[in-house]
Amino acid sequence: MGAFDLTIGGFLMGLSFDLYLYGFVFNQYLAYKTTKFDDPLLLRIIVAALFVIDTSQVAVELYTVWYFLVENYANPNVLNHVFWTLPLCGVTTAISALIVETFLINRLYQLMKRFWLCIVLVVAAAVASLFGAAAGIWSGVIKDINKLTLVIPLEIVWLSTIASVDIVINVTLSRTLWRSKAGFPGTDTIINRCIRASIQSGLFSSVFALASLAGFVFWTNTHVNLIFGFPLGRIYSNSLLYTLVSRKEYAEISNRVIEIRYAGSFLLPHSPEVSPIRLQRETVTEAKVVGNAVNPSLDGYIIFPPPTVGECSQPASPC
Repeated sequence: MGAFDLTIGGFLMGLSFDLYLYGFVFNQYLAYKTTKFDDPLLLRIIVAALFVIDTSQVAVELYTVWYFLVENYANPNVLNHVFWTLPLCGVTTAISALIVETFLINRLYQLMKRFWLCIVLVVAAAVASLFGAAAGIWSGVIKDINKLTLVIPLEIVWLSTIASVDIVINVTLSRTLWRSKAGFPGTDTIINRCIRASIQSGLFSSVFALASLAGFVFWTNTHVNLIFGFPLGRIYSNSLLYTLVSRKEYAEISNRVIEIRYAGSFLLPHSPEVSPIRLQRETVTEAKVVGNAVNPSLDGYIIFPPPTVGECSQPASPC
């Protein structure tokens, strides 16, 4: 093993993976901006804020690699010090995690109306983010990489808690969606995709958080943890953006009219709740889907194209 495999190597691998994921974030952000979703102003601000945070962090990571590999090319002693960009990346990752987890918890609350469960999850996510920000700031104050063992307790609380919150959110949401299946192929396809996306996002964020924690605990005096720590913020952003952008895809899956009226923000953030999910087929003469706009004609409903002739034996019965 080379002298810089666990230090410079950690930087390069983490940055490479993070740039790859940032490409997905950028693409999904463009898709969100170019599709006319009728979203509340607060949600649009949250999306824009996450994009600014992601772009800024990637730029800071690029400068970090430049600092170590170019400005201090012949100065290996610089690796013994915590450069200011690393604590900053920890703080921004904690902020991104809190924003996305709060969004997902709100979606869970709108779907299930389990107030105390959501309160516990919000408090846990907020406390975890505070510990994450404290870990980043404290590592910047210490500056000596050989003394980073002092930060380990903060890192354990932060990363283990956000991993636990992600698992609870996505398992509960997936279970609720699974139980809401009505046996109609078009609707079940949408629900299956929502479940798959939920499991994938929760799995990736949890695995990366725990892997970053393991790298920090077992290789404290190196930068192995950055292999998984750098991309963690982009994984959270991708989870939120995919949730929002996929609404247009869901509207194009079925070839019939389906009204899905439920609470939650993964189809319509402001829609009222009817639980369990209610489905109904009817003829709609005019739906407000114009060009690439996705705008339901009734508040709380998503309108799919009307059924074709001969699709159903009973005109008013779902296929």
